[in-house]
Parts: sequence; C-alpha cells; structure tokens
Amino acid sequence: MKPEAARRVLVDVRAVWIVAVALAGCGEPPRVVAPSPVGSGSATAAHAPDPDLEPLPVRRLLAIDWPKVKLTNDAEALALWDKIAPTGADWDDKLEEVPTNLPVARGLAVALLRQGNFACGASVSTSNCTRILELSPLAKTATLTDPCLRRSLALWAIDQLDPADVAGMLDPLTAIASLPPPESQLVVAALRAIPEVDQDTRVKLLLAAWQAGQREVVNTNLSGLDEAHLKDLATTHHVEGALEILSADGHKDTYLRAVTDDKLASKARVQAIAELVSAGNTLAPDVKGTLVTATRAADCTVAAMAARKLEMFGDKRFVPTRPHTSSTAAMMRSLCVLASYEQLQQPGEDSALKSYVPPRGLERVEVTYDPLSDTDSDGDGDPHTARKADLVPRGEVTLPDLDDLVRAMSSCKGAVCSTETREFRFQLKPMGGELMLTRIEDVELPPCQDKPAQPGP
Repeated sequence: MKPEAARRVLVDVRAVWIVAVALAGCGEPPRVVAPSPVGSGSATAAHAPDPDLEPLPVRRLLAIDWPKVKLTNDAEALALWDKIAPTGADWDDKLEEVPTNLPVARGLAVALLRQGNFACGASVSTSNCTRILELSPLAKTATLTDPCLRRSLALWAIDQLDPADVAGMLDPLTAIASLPPPESQLVVAALRAIPEVDQDTRVKLLLAAWQAGQREVVNTNLSGLDEAHLKDLATTHHVEGALEILSADGHKDTYLRAVTDDKLASKARVQAIAELVSAGNTLAPDVKGTLVTATRAADCTVAAMAARKLEMFGDKRFVPTRPHTSSTAAMMRSLCVLASYEQLQQPGEDSALKSYVPPRGLERVEVTYDPLSDTDSDGDGDPHTARKADLVPRGEVTLPDLDDLVRAMSSCKGAVCSTETREFRFQLKPMGGELMLTRIEDVELPPCQDKPAQPGP
C-alpha cells in the first residue's frame, strides 16, 4: 500500500474509534431483550408480579357512594340493607365496605337491631352420652330474612352503637339478652353494650339473660357491679356468681341466707358453708343455727356438708344414721345424705353404712358390661354382661363408687338411682317393722350411642 493510502486508512479507523467513544459517553439506548417463553429454561423467563409491589386493584362488592348516603329514619336504613343484600357467603366482605366513621353505619345498626329476629336455630347431638346444643351453621345462601345471618349482622351492629344510642335501644338489647342457649356470643355483646356506670340497666339485662337460662354468661359478667346490686342478685334472684364476688367476712348475712336458699345452686351453698366455718375455733350462734337448719335441706350435698361441719365442732347429732322408718322415701333420703357425707370423710374413718345393714351383712352385686364379649359366663342370657355377687360382713360395708353414686342419687325413681353410665339398685326389706338395706346392685350400663346432630327445639 502506498504511504498516502495507509495514512487515510489510519485516519478513518481513528475517526470510527472517536465516534464510538462519543456515543458511549452520551449513553447508548438500552437494548430491548424479548422475554423467553415460559418453561424455556432461560434465566429471563417471565414471572408473576409481586403482589406487595404491584397490588391488584380492590374489587368492590357494593356500588354505593357512601359519603352521599343520608339516613333519616329506620325505613331508609332498612331499604339500604336491602340494597347491600348480604348473604351467608359475602356478609363480612360487604360490611367491610361500610365506613364506620360515617353516621350511615350507626343508622344501619340501629334499624337492624330494632327489627330483631336474631334467634338462630340449634342442632342437637350427643357426645359421651351428653346432650350438646350448637347453633345451626350459617348457610352460604342465607339472606336478610335468615335469623342465623341476622345474628352475625347484629354482632357488627352492636359494635357501631355509641353510648348515647343505648338509652333508646334498651328494648332491642333486652330481647337479645333473653335469647336462650346455645346462643351466648350475642348475649354477651348486648350486656357489654351497656355502660358500666348504668348499673340498673345492666342488672335488668343480666336478669333477662338469667331467666333465659344463660347462667354461665351471667355469672361471668358481673364485674363492676356495686355491693348493693350484687347482694340483691345473690339473695333475691339466686345468682351464685354474685355470692362468689362477695366475701363471707364482709357480707355474713348474705352468706347465711345463701346456705338455706333452696333456689341457689348446690355448689354455691356448700361453698358458703365452708367459708362461714373456715375462720375461728368455735361456731358463732347464728352460723350454728343456720347449719342445723341446713341439715334438713332437700339437697343431700348441702345437708351432708352442714352435718359434717357440725360434727367437726363436736355436735354429732346430725351424722347420718339409719332412720327408724318403714318409708322407702325416708330411707332413700337418708342414704342420699350418707353418700354425700362419706365423700367428705377422710380415709380410715368409719362408715355409718353398717347401721343400715342387718347382722348377716350386705349383699353386693356388681354387673359389668363388655360390648365385645360373646360368652354368657353368668348364665343370665346376655353375653355382654358379667355378674359378681358377694356377701360383705356388716363391719366392712362401704358404699360403692361414691362419685357416681352421689350423682345418681340426685335422680332416683323409688329405690333405683341412675346416671348415664351406671345404675344403682337398693333392696330394702322390712325387719322388725323397720326397713333395712340388704343388697346394693351396681350395674354398668351399655355404652351410650352418640347421635348425629339434629334440629333442636
């Protein structure tokens, strides 16, 4: 190549290099790379957008311009409920769209609560021979006429009330408090809607719930009540939870009345006796007099507790012994008190049962049940039962299975007392003009067959 031509080539190469550097300095437009098909294995494969960085737009269920809604009466609010049209499948999502910071929420709440109809039905089943009541499940197709859907809406509605609303909502809230079990959540919500300072109204709702059978709900929602209301609930209305809040030291008169109150729960009366006697080495005259009265209580556990406490302080007149009677009812009553009394005794203490038994002793029969057995070992025609009989000497007799027996003796028919799993049969025979206990049969019953849920009452 000639020298002149070589110089021109070198100049052209330098010019190209300068242009390339200049373009790089000015910033080259980014190169667009086409995405690789999904599944191609390429590192640049397409991926779903990150929901945190690229959230999808919220899908609204209600086309309502809430700031423009004005409710002036219940009819307008109920018409708006019809427009919202909640169902069992979407009610909670739709209520999420109702702005609770606007008056419209309160208007909807008040109208719904005043309209009522919140008594959702119940289903009945059994488990371990125990009857179970449960609220009927909420169907997805339920509409505003369905009480089960309405109770869910009512829970939302009560939360929207202001304290100023409560005075005008007493009747609807009382109606809710009067709902029977298995409803409880809605009853509690109604009770807690009443301001704590308005104790008269709270007590009115508590009593409505108590009359409806909501014993546990009432007993656990008494906090904040003053002494006057608690004493009235305990003495006039027989609410054991109120007695538990009060003390035997500070409210002795209330406790003394509780011991002899046949309408008060047995457990509360027994506990009242224990607390009245717990302090001091002697019995105050008023306490002793109350205990003597309680030994005649229809409730065997109360009578036994009173007799036991009197015995501990040296008065053994009321320790259970065989009555000199030919009456089956009187004999069974005495045995009932004896069973509860023996529950209170310490190991090694003598049983008073020997005074009920003739000199030859007590025949004890035990019948067990085996659902898998196919052998009739005792010849009674039933391969599932096995019978064992013993004659227990008079000085060694005891009552069988005390815990089960005490429960069974609260449900006796004549001389037969039962629980869901056991049956106790007492044989009483006249001897010398008086009844004696000659035999006790302790029978294990066949297993309870649990039933599937059925519509309740």
